[in-house]
Amino acid sequence: MPATLNLYLIRHGQTEYNAAGIVQGWCDSPLTAEGKAGAAQTGNAIAQAQIIPFAAAYCSTSPRTAATAQIILQHAQQPQVALTPLDDLREYHFGSFERQPSHHIHQTIAQELGYDSTEDWLADYRSGKHSNNQLMHTLHRIDPAAEQESQFIRRLHRGIQHIIANSLADINQGSLKTSNARFCEAKTESPAQNVLIVSHGMAITALLRSINPQAIAYRSVPNASATLLRYNLTGGLQIIGEAGKAL
Repeated sequence: MPATLNLYLIRHGQTEYNAAGIVQGWCDSPLTAEGKAGAAQTGNAIAQAQIIPFAAAYCSTSPRTAATAQIILQHAQQPQVALTPLDDLREYHFGSFERQPSHHIHQTIAQELGYDSTEDWLADYRSGKHSNNQLMHTLHRIDPAAEQESQFIRRLHRGIQHIIANSLADINQGSLKTSNARFCEAKTESPAQNVLIVSHGMAITALLRSINPQAIAYRSVPNASATLLRYNLTGGLQIIGEAGKAL
């Protein structure tokens, strides 16, 4: 039977910059009390769903993802699972727009795209007429230090493939334990290895839409929400169930 990996992709908890409406890509800020509570709730839900054990856990090199992962593992009753940070799981890099008020980005993009007002741009953005793809293209055109969309998606897939390769190697060496994986309504009939991955809002959305453009709306997934990715050699990488679901 081909090895199956269940990758539980979770966004970090709310941060101080999230709460204040500050642009946060490669820069960082601490989790708020709400952010810690959201991570704890996710961990509790994982424990109740009996997703045990996680064979491995990964986060980006941004401290907010490590803090979230540690809270999740603690409340999932799996604090012993080693946490590995990966640069490739980081959020989109906003260049000179890092740490700027989010309304400044929208105002700048509205002007760049010829909108009469920021409100008109926001209305189109929130309705889905324009996506994060256009946001990234426009930001890079204004500031070449901002990450290109293709570069962003390429490194995200590189990070996921690194995790998959490491997990398969461990399975082949017999060092990972087998569990019956369940994730809310999503179930699998065969045993699978479970891996926790904590990343970022735009990163998760971009990754999911690169797998299936219809899987999720343009917006970033909510803080502390979860999406199940399943990988095996026959089916490749697939999104299972509802993407960006709050537990």
